[in-house]
Amino acid sequence: MSKKIIPLIERNASEELKAYFRDVSAEGGMPLDVHEELVFLEHCSGDVILSYINRFRFSERAEKIMLDKVPINVRVTYINYHGLCDEVQKYVIDQNLVDVAREFFKLRDLSDVDYLLVHGGSEMIRAYYDTHTFRTDEQILQLLRHKNSTLFTGYVNKGYFISDAIKHEIVRSENDAAFKALVYRYCRMFKSKAKNARDYKELVKKLSPYGLRSEQQIMVFDTFDRIMIEAMLMNIPLSVEAQDYMFKRNFDAQWFKLHVEHLYCVGGYRFEGENEAKLFRVLAKRNLDDCLTAFRHSDDVTFVKFASTDAVRKYIKNFWLTDDAQVALISGGNSALIKELLSRYTPEHGICWQAEVVLVKLNGRDLIDFYISFHTMCWEALEILKVSNPELHKKYYTLHQY
Repeated sequence: MSKKIIPLIERNASEELKAYFRDVSAEGGMPLDVHEELVFLEHCSGDVILSYINRFRFSERAEKIMLDKVPINVRVTYINYHGLCDEVQKYVIDQNLVDVAREFFKLRDLSDVDYLLVHGGSEMIRAYYDTHTFRTDEQILQLLRHKNSTLFTGYVNKGYFISDAIKHEIVRSENDAAFKALVYRYCRMFKSKAKNARDYKELVKKLSPYGLRSEQQIMVFDTFDRIMIEAMLMNIPLSVEAQDYMFKRNFDAQWFKLHVEHLYCVGGYRFEGENEAKLFRVLAKRNLDDCLTAFRHSDDVTFVKFASTDAVRKYIKNFWLTDDAQVALISGGNSALIKELLSRYTPEHGICWQAEVVLVKLNGRDLIDFYISFHTMCWEALEILKVSNPELHKKYYTLHQY
């Protein structure tokens, strides 16, 4: 670099320096040497430094100093243009420069992620997985075994993939906190997607990367770890093999009750084949079968779609259905259940208008006749009734004259 650069830097001759770097670049010139870089960073303003880094990067020593010396916008520009050399990345980790790390992680990845996991502070590691996933199971195991257990649970809550090998290790080591993070995340996803699911098996197939395979569920039972077993039964639908295993191992009815109260019928989930009959027998033996109907389901639409007729009948005697659940029940076409539902209403309180439309579309004369004997219908339902059953339409107006 020309000897004239130092006087220009010391004087902070901004315009001359900008022109100099522009001309040097155009001529294919060389970047500043280490001594010149240090003087440059000490004396020059942000806009001059920007004109330099638009063309050249700093040496390792100057990069470290630059992190503290330059304005934030200049630092961000430098990182986005050039990144940071490997040793400076380690320096950022060692000095716990979290703000600098966040700027770096936005567009760039570390050259040595293992160094971060061994030497980085908790906040630094969190800053990394805010924007990056870990590359290998070995790295995720390091996170799992970190003295700060919340790092792994935070990683899980980000929605990142956790392999079967890691799940196996979590269960094997009876890591309750990590296990609960896994199953809580799965349950959130399961219940969210269950609201619009049409096929339970298709639903669990889509979510299988986040859940527990049959052998893993059985492995949880074999730990005899109460916390893990309870967390699984509250948050994970059981495979047929795991259902069989509960009966084979003569699990207490209270465990079945816990599972039913939290997950049964959500998304169409039920015990399969003979297992459902076994389930009802186990619960009835301890007078716990009311668990299917004695609490309000947060998703009553799914319940009325998939629960047994007897369970739904008992449920609608105890709880008012939401509008969507009324529609779902009537759409199912079970005349006995529809009659039970309609019987719950009064002249002052009828089913929702959408359910009235579905009722008329079913064209069940006796059900419509029963309903209009004590309650009016919405205009949309009457228009359909006028076409589908003129006789009932005429009768309606003899009962409800406007």
